Amino acid sequence: MNFLENVYLKIFGYTALPGVLVYIVIAAVVCVVSGSIGNLLSKKSDVITQKLFKNQDANIKKAISKSLAKPVKLFIQLTGLLAAVLILPFSPALAAVIDAFAVKVYRIAIIAIVGMLAVNLVDSIQYFSKRFENSENRTILTFFIKIGKIIVMFLVCAIILKEVGFDVTGLLASLGLGGVILALAAQDTASNLFSGIVILFDKPFAIGDWISVGGMEGIVEEMSFRSCRIRTFDNALISVPNSKLGGDSVTNWAKMNVRKTRITIGLVYSTRKETLQKICDDIKTRLMSYDSIKKDNIMVWFDNFNASSLDIVVQYHTYLTGAADYFALKEEIQYMIMDVVESNGTDFAYNTQTIIVDNQ
Repeated sequence: MNFLENVYLKIFGYTALPGVLVYIVIAAVVCVVSGSIGNLLSKKSDVITQKLFKNQDANIKKAISKSLAKPVKLFIQLTGLLAAVLILPFSPALAAVIDAFAVKVYRIAIIAIVGMLAVNLVDSIQYFSKRFENSENRTILTFFIKIGKIIVMFLVCAIILKEVGFDVTGLLASLGLGGVILALAAQDTASNLFSGIVILFDKPFAIGDWISVGGMEGIVEEMSFRSCRIRTFDNALISVPNSKLGGDSVTNWAKMNVRKTRITIGLVYSTRKETLQKICDDIKTRLMSYDSIKKDNIMVWFDNFNASSLDIVVQYHTYLTGAADYFALKEEIQYMIMDVVESNGTDFAYNTQTIIVDNQ
């Protein structure tokens, strides 16, 4: 008996070569069919979900479809792969080892797939209630979704370790013995975590709000266990620890009902008193015509004898709190002020200095 025959006997036993080839072809067909079915169901998951949950909201159906697509695909493909391995006519001794190993790997893979499905479903909770549509509730939900994902992943890892043969109870006990050391090493992490929870329930801001804290200003993009990510108006991304947010004063500009504007203009000293009074009255009258300006807070007055100008202050509050709308309105108001000043026959002042030369 030559070397190749000896290897063949150890792998396939006394099964004839033609029979082995038939089993290999069948196993290959099973792999291809299961792979094709998995890919097809994954691509058609939207259609299947539409039919099964036709009375549900579109976002819910999309979330369910996205959650199920990959786990179902992997389950079918792995099941087909296991079936293909079990079909192959290995020798009795080798079959016992390979079949046991394949089933063990399959069980671990199924646990991981179930964990993936659970993580996807936890991530999709936000679509199952309209109460989470506003930014404050969405911020809280995002935080607890992350906690839920970590819990699911921890449980999946524990089940997999137990499946492999590790003593999970002993492992948890050993972690308990090192708890004091871990607690000392993770004081900052714990502080950030609890500060994050306080922020979520106190709701000083939410994702999408424009805030300023500790000299930093920008839009809140994300909140995590450790920090809050703020996108500045220079498009830089700043990560601020939750403990800092919890300890500092936070200004939430997004909570403004109205936004104050104060404009100071300087007129030349040749402007007469009557002209000053008329300019103030004209500006106030023009401001009253704007629907986006709060009527009972409009103030225009002659404020100061400046070194080179007679200063008039224009102050109003607008309902347009967004940056783009606010500055567009301010620009329009300033053009209007220019028109009023020009129509009253005077001009804006600029810094001047008069020098008197003594010829003596």
